[in-house]
Order: sequence, then structure tokens, then C-alpha cells
Amino acid sequence: MNSRSTDRVPPGRCVLIIDDNEDLALSQASLLQYYGCRVEVAHDGWEGLRLATQKPHDVVFIDIGLPGMSGYEVVRAIRSALDDPPILLAQTAYGQPEDVRKSREAGFDAHLIKPVDPSEIIRHVLDGRDALHRPASDQGDQGPPTPLPPRNVRSFGPSSSSGSNRSDAQPCL
Repeated sequence: MNSRSTDRVPPGRCVLIIDDNEDLALSQASLLQYYGCRVEVAHDGWEGLRLATQKPHDVVFIDIGLPGMSGYEVVRAIRSALDDPPILLAQTAYGQPEDVRKSREAGFDAHLIKPVDPSEIIRHVLDGRDALHRPASDQGDQGPPTPLPPRNVRSFGPSSSSGSNRSDAQPCL
């Protein structure tokens, strides 16, 4: 039985989202914050690279078609700059076999095709490197997608009542 419990939610998991689609990035950040993650968002490759190399992150979602520098360039630069890089996930609308191959060659740990199911986002963040060694829930005979785990209210940091859309209310340290 592959049941998820709130005990499996790593407290304060730090995630970086690098995507020029602001609505998508903020929606994904909200989802991850809901599950207790600390999230930072960058909307271009240069800013994403700066954040990724300035402080440690557990998982980094990177769009391939970024302004400034491509996601391929970003992932190569992160791997070059860090001795122990985080999990680096391509998150892109490019889904042909050639695109997946290029992602692997560039240094991504996995290639997620937009729109990415929220349960896949959560699976990669909660399961970390273990998720990389299991097929995605929508491939093969794996059955229905894994349901989202219950929200772990105890993992939230201080809440903000400012009504701001900022996705970095709990920045990674």
C-alpha cells in the first residue's frame, strides 16, 4: 500500500521555481506553500541561476524556454557551480522524445511535461530523489495518479495577512 501521511511531508522543504509564465509559477508556488514548502520564484534564467547558487534548495523546477538564458543553460550552470546540486526538474511544454533526450543530456534529473499534474509536482517534492527512480504515476500500468497528501498545517511558517501575491513569503535560507 502506497499511502501518504502528513508524517512524510518534509518540514520546510525548499523549492525554487524558474518559469517565465508568472501565473503558472505563482500557482505552483501556492500549491507547494500549502504543503509547507518554502518557495522562491524567478521569471528568467539569470535570476533563477542567481537564486539557485546563492542558497541551498531541495528541488528546482526549470522551464526550458526562458528569457535571458535557456533552461538547458541554467541547469548546466547550476551543475557546474554547485558540488551537491539539488534535484533539477525540467518543466516544459516540449514533450517529444528528442526534447526528453536533450533534457537528460543537459543535466536535468527528470523531464515533466506541462501541464504538470499537481500530484506529480508534490510527488517530486515529497519523495525527493526516490521519485526519480519510480515511473510517473500516469505511465504504464501504475494505476491512477497518487492523490495529494493531506495538508500538514503544522509545517506552515508564520502566515502573512498582507494579501500579497509574493511567492517568496518564506524564502529558502
